[in-house]
This record gives sequence, structure tokens and C-alpha cells, in this order.
Amino acid sequence: MTGKDIEQRHEEQLNGGSEKSGIKGYLLHRAKPYLPPWLGAGTIGVTGAAANLVWQGDTGMGVLLTLGSVALTGSTWWAAKGTGKERRLHSAITVAAGSSWFTSAALFGPGWDMWFVGGIVGALSWNVRQVMRRDPDGAKASASDGGLMEKIGLAKAKMGAAKVEPNRVTVPIALDAGTQSNDDMAKALVNVASALDIPATAVRYLPDSNSARRGDLVIVPMDMLADTVRWEEQGPSLPGGSITDPIVLGVYDDGSPLMMWFPGDPNAGRNATNVLIAGMTGAGKGDGALNLMTEILSRKDVVFWLNDPKGFQDFRPLLPGIDWATDATGTETMAEAVLPTVQARTAWLGTHGYRQWCIEASVTQSDPGHSCRTDGTACGCPGMPYLIVWFEEAGVGLSVLGEDAFNNIANLARSGGVGFVVSLQRASHDQLSTTTRDALGTRICFGVQNATAAGFMLPDSVIDAGAAPERWANRRPGYCYLVTPGVDEDRYSSPGRTRWFTPTANSLMEAVAAWAARNGAKPDPITAGAAAKAVGKAYTERARHKEENPEAGDEDEEETVSQLDDEDRDIDPNEELPPARPGEENVVFDQGDGVDLSREEARAALQEIVAEFENEGTMVIGVVDVMEHAERFGRKRGWVSGELQQLLEDGRLAVTSKPGRYRIVPAMADA
Repeated sequence: MTGKDIEQRHEEQLNGGSEKSGIKGYLLHRAKPYLPPWLGAGTIGVTGAAANLVWQGDTGMGVLLTLGSVALTGSTWWAAKGTGKERRLHSAITVAAGSSWFTSAALFGPGWDMWFVGGIVGALSWNVRQVMRRDPDGAKASASDGGLMEKIGLAKAKMGAAKVEPNRVTVPIALDAGTQSNDDMAKALVNVASALDIPATAVRYLPDSNSARRGDLVIVPMDMLADTVRWEEQGPSLPGGSITDPIVLGVYDDGSPLMMWFPGDPNAGRNATNVLIAGMTGAGKGDGALNLMTEILSRKDVVFWLNDPKGFQDFRPLLPGIDWATDATGTETMAEAVLPTVQARTAWLGTHGYRQWCIEASVTQSDPGHSCRTDGTACGCPGMPYLIVWFEEAGVGLSVLGEDAFNNIANLARSGGVGFVVSLQRASHDQLSTTTRDALGTRICFGVQNATAAGFMLPDSVIDAGAAPERWANRRPGYCYLVTPGVDEDRYSSPGRTRWFTPTANSLMEAVAAWAARNGAKPDPITAGAAAKAVGKAYTERARHKEENPEAGDEDEEETVSQLDDEDRDIDPNEELPPARPGEENVVFDQGDGVDLSREEARAALQEIVAEFENEGTMVIGVVDVMEHAERFGRKRGWVSGELQQLLEDGRLAVTSKPGRYRIVPAMADA
């Protein structure tokens, strides 16, 4: 019998009816479970005395009774083979002693002294066994775990009362003190999944931070992520809302929303965050990025910058809503613009009394408590929207910029009301520096190739709790783990799934982008001014994507600000030049190969080349870029390198995060 059966039987015996009343009835009621051994001893005494009257001195019957005693003892031993060793031995000894006394009493007369002592000892031994058999704690543990803890090698561990929620069961675990720890439970999770016949990702263990041997075992019996959800069926979670509202990316495996925040909230105890997204090819990282981007563009108080070396292959329908979008040619330029922009925004927030960006900073500053004036009156400065800077396929950009390129940006972005997003396939140290990775507090980890890649993305505590993105790799696109401020740490090891973008989603994506272009936030003077001062026309004449105008029948197109001076706008480039005036016949427009240029002329030619790069919007250059025009100044690589250093000293160039690369300081930056 199991502990549960024994306990149930005992309760039935205790709760059975009794015809007595009062104290005698109560005593008889409580004594009933312990009477059978005494009744058995009494029955043997009475039947033994009666048998003596019939078989005293009968030799033949003596032989039969002896053989019967041996057979009965052997049968008892055989019948008890399915019980424990102690119970089997106890039963056989009791039967052997009782049958021997009965045989002796029948043939030679009852020995009442032996019967009295032996009966009492035998009955009491069974009473003691019955008392010790009643272990409420053991019975409850056995009933609750069904032997599960024993199956997984943690037999001494105890399971508490389970908390049952929709598609989620939470069971408190108390491991054996001194011999077991939370690490043992974390290692046994695969065995738990095997015992319950469920996927390994459906089981996780959440250790108690105040105990080394207690925690919660969480079981999600049904995978609610198996059925993909199309993004266009629901669209953005909160169109027209604030970036301070939660951003919903999908659902967890128990059906609850998968969500995060960018800005911090002191009242909620939540820090602002930067985001690191990683996942192998085919794991659904692109759809996850679209979920996040469409959420961002549907909010009213955020400006969005995007660098995508792939040329916006996945994000083209969203371009009209993006303030500044650059491809591979603009990676260095945008990277160089971000840090001074962050610093300018941080200074503005500090001047207006904000310790961090909040929604009040996004509107006109009419509160005297947030004024940049010293007289205590409201300053009326334009508000500063939140800024999100996203580097897609950042591994490509980092191969050009260097792995340390994002260090300062990642460390300072949050203080300036900037959300910094880095997306790449593998966040290994050879692509992304440890310093940058540690500053990206939010991790969205899609399927990866192996546990090593998972370790680059997820904290050890989350992996120990059961998170294992390598188990599904790219076989379940969209499955991910989310580690982010504002979400209970218990959720970190719970898998979620982002929504699926199909070709039919393009029209709704275009609608989101059109809304952002018309109603979304525009760059504030501080942000726009800092970017323009850093990279000049690369920002001020950035490509702006028009939305389609059904009434005019125009197609989507890029609009750029003309680089011509106002007085030259009406010049027809196809018109013949006027004849030369007297004295202008000898003007030379082409310097040929530049071999005969003087030092001053070569320097002037180099400065013209730098100016041309600036006019084209190429704000980060190196020796190799300038050498493509070497025929114009007739000098070798060493001379160019030295002259770039001189321009650096003159302030025309500025250093970048990568040695050998220089940022062009816009000619009108000071103005």
C-alpha cells in the first residue's frame, strides 16, 4: 500500500461510526485502528485451548499441525514479497510464533504465561508499527509529487502545494538541507521534463534569492506559441500612445503579453534601457525587429534613426516614418553623429532639471520647475522627444567601425533620452566588445546555434533556470527570450514568440509609417542641431521618403535638399556656357595629373576633395578614400596621411572611434 492509501484507510477507520457515546465511545473510536492485533492474540488463545480438548496427545494431529505451521509461515513470507523487507520479516515471525503456540497448546495444553507475554509483545509490535507508519508529512509529499522527486534523483526534496493558473503550474520546492541545493534542481530540469513527457523548454526552476535550497518549479503543460499569429491581425498595440507605455512584441508561452519599455520610470523602479537583439539566420530576428519598429513608429513622442547595411530590404515600407535612414555607406557617419547628439541632449536635460528623460521633457517647457532660466520663470523651450538609434546587422558595421565603436554610445545613451538598439546574428566578443554588451540591458534572444552563443546573450541565472534558445535554433521562427527592466525576473526564462509579418502586412506597415510622418514627433532643435554640427549635410540633407499621394498619383520617392546655392538654382545644366570674356581665355579648369602642382596647390586640391566629400554627405574618410583622387594632387600615400593629420590639428577633421578614420567637421559647424 502507498502512503496515500495507508493514510486514507486510517482516516476511514478513525471516522467510522461508533454506537458508544461520551468518553467511552471516544476511547473506543480512537482505539479501533489498533484492536486487530489484540483480537488476533485473543483468538489464538481461545482456539488453542479448545483444540487441546480435542487433540491432546494425538501424535498424528501433531504432525499435521506442525506441517501446517511451516506451510503457513512460508505462505506468509511468499505473500509479503511485494512489501518492504521489514514488513515481510515482521509478518513471517508473527505467524511463525502464533502457529507454534497454537500447535503446542493443542497437543500439550496451553502455556498461558507464554501466551500472555508473547501476545502482548506481538500486538504491541504491530501497534507501534502502525503508529510509525502514519507520517503526515511523508504522505503529503508522496501525494503531491507522485514519486517525481525520487525519479529525478532528488528523493529527499519536498514539494509544496501547487499553484495552478491557466496553462501554468507553480510548485514550491524545498530541497534536502545540507545535501541538495538549487544548482542540483537546475541540473535536473531535463529529467523533470522527461518524467512529465513534455518539452524541455516547458520546465524552468526559479530559485529563491533568499535561500540556497528553495525555489519554484514552473511547468507550462501546453505550448501556446505553436500557432503563429500574424502581425496584421492586431497591428500596433497602442497607436498614438507614448513611448513610455509598454511595447508589446508578442506573447509568452502561457498567453500573457511579451512586453518591454525603453525609458525608465523612477516611480516604478525601472531603469531606462538599451537593446541587444541576436539570433541565427532563419530564427525570426527580422520579424522581431519589425514588431519592435512598428511599435516605436506608432508612438507620438519618439524620433527614429536607422542604419541598415542591407539597404532596408525588410524595412522599406517603414521608411517614410523614419527621420534618418542610412545604408552601408552611411554607417560611419551615423555612428559619428550619435555621441555628440547624446551629449547635447544630456546637457539640455540637465539644464532643465531632468535626471532622466520623461514624458514631460517631450513637450514645451512651461513648468518653472523645469526651466533653463535663472529667474525662476518658465523658459518655454521646445520639448525634446525620445530618440531611438538602431543599428541593424551591426556585425557588418562593426567590421568597419571596430568592436569598440559603440562603447561610449551605449554607456551614455540612456542619460540623454536615447534608446540604443544593436541587432546582429551573434553577440560574440570578436564582434561586439564586452563593455558594449554589458551596457545593453535588454536582451531579445532568438534561436541560436549552441549554448555558447546563448551565453553571450542570456545571464547565467536565466540559463540555469531553464532558458535554452539553442534547443529550437531556427526551427521555430519567432521564439525568443526577453530579459529587460520592468519585467519580473521570473519571466526571463519563459519563452515568448513575436508576431509574424507576411506580404499582406505591407499595406498596414505603410499606414503606420504614414501616420508617423504626419503625426509623429519631429526632431527638436537640440537633436537636429547637434547632428548637423557633427556631420553637416549628411544630416541636414538626409534623404526623406515621401508617402504615396493617391490624389496626385505620385509614387514613393526620396526627397533631398538641393546642394546648389540659391542664385544657381535656375541654371540649366544642359545649356551651353557663354563665350569667354576678354582676359578669361587662359583660365585653367583641369590640373591634369597634378605632377607639376606646388605644395600649396596640392594642399588646396586636397582641401577641395575634403569639401567635395562633405557636399556629398560622406562625413567619415580615411587615406584610402582620398587616394582615389590622387591624380588631382600628385602626391603619395605618406604625404596624404601627413596632410590629414595637419587638417586634424587645424580642426577641419576630428578623430573617430577607429584609428585611421576621420570625421569631417562641417565648414559651417561653428556658425
